[in-house]
Amino acid sequence: MRAAVEPDLRSTATTPMTNSFPPMIDIENVESQPSDCDVNPKIPKVFPCENIKDMAGNVAQIGTRPYNSTNSTSMVLVPVETPNEDGTTTIKRHLPGQPRIRLDDQNPRSHYQTLATYLNENHLTTKLDGMFKYMKYIFVQTPSFLHIMSLHHQYAHDREIKIDEHPCLHLVWYYERIYIKPVPAYFYCTAFWEYIANAHVDVYRACLGFMRSYYYLIQYEVDFALACEQKLIPKKSNGQFPTYEEWCDFIEPFTKIHDIQVPKRYHYGELRLSRLNMAAAFFKRKLAFFHIYPQWGSFLTHSLGPLLTVFAICSVVLNSMQVSLQALGTDLPDNHAWPTWKAVSVWFPIVVTILIAVVIVLAFSGVCIMAVVDMSSGIRTRRKKRRGDATAGKKTHGVIW
Repeated sequence: MRAAVEPDLRSTATTPMTNSFPPMIDIENVESQPSDCDVNPKIPKVFPCENIKDMAGNVAQIGTRPYNSTNSTSMVLVPVETPNEDGTTTIKRHLPGQPRIRLDDQNPRSHYQTLATYLNENHLTTKLDGMFKYMKYIFVQTPSFLHIMSLHHQYAHDREIKIDEHPCLHLVWYYERIYIKPVPAYFYCTAFWEYIANAHVDVYRACLGFMRSYYYLIQYEVDFALACEQKLIPKKSNGQFPTYEEWCDFIEPFTKIHDIQVPKRYHYGELRLSRLNMAAAFFKRKLAFFHIYPQWGSFLTHSLGPLLTVFAICSVVLNSMQVSLQALGTDLPDNHAWPTWKAVSVWFPIVVTILIAVVIVLAFSGVCIMAVVDMSSGIRTRRKKRRGDATAGKKTHGVIW
């Protein structure tokens, strides 16, 4: 990080920069797999923050000013006077939408976190970024940010939207639920984007990828209505939600962001929690990436289910073998009807055992085929992205043709 945490709850950048944004960033060291990124040399490695707009109709509540008089590019977030409807002005000395985070040094002990700590905890996806090197070929995820369904289509898949502020759970889904992180109110201010582009480059890149995902979540006016209903997008400073036209104008610059300008997590769209949990268990030696059911009883219920299924299958097979062996060792009169029953008792358990074996083989073959298809799809998507195909990774999301 380029930022230095100051004791007065402000975070600054003191390295001289040009054009108000860092010209270079060492992607090779930040990302473990830069081959999935766009490789066009004409694409800047850091997205120019000047392209980002203020939300129309939103009155600025924060601004920036130089923090060091000897370095004109260093800056700090500061509260600004906000006009009220009655003609008066108000100074709100906190981050818009987050009163716990102050922007000045007055009464600093009344809040829990500094600005730098808050931004890191609420926007960085460092732990999740480190998971993808294990999932590239084994637990395959579609390596494309286009792999995101719009909000109304999430409901078509019978998914319930769960709001969660943790950045690593954004667009992580598990059966009938998907976790989505809401947009913070301070994203409406260009002063915030200018500040993090200078003071927190890693946070800036994470926020860019996060906002790009919202372009695909909200594709239609019905998606916008659902987002307002679920409080996924914030209200403006006047207490009203933006209009759909204002939102489209605000989100438009984020469509120009490329993979090389965002963290590894945002090279991907939706992520399966089940595969993240498996990767965490196999490679991180953790019980899970995220526990939906944190109690031991619920965890054991979900974990022991497959083991109990295997035990039941083995019990049926062993019982069938035992019945066959007992039937073979039974002596019956030749002139009686029991020999036919003996033959049935011998062969029926054998047929049951064969059917169980066939079902297991077919199920295992299906899993292997799906794994190969997923892996092939991931490899093709990466190759298309390296060739500059803008549609790489786009899919129909289960729509029947």
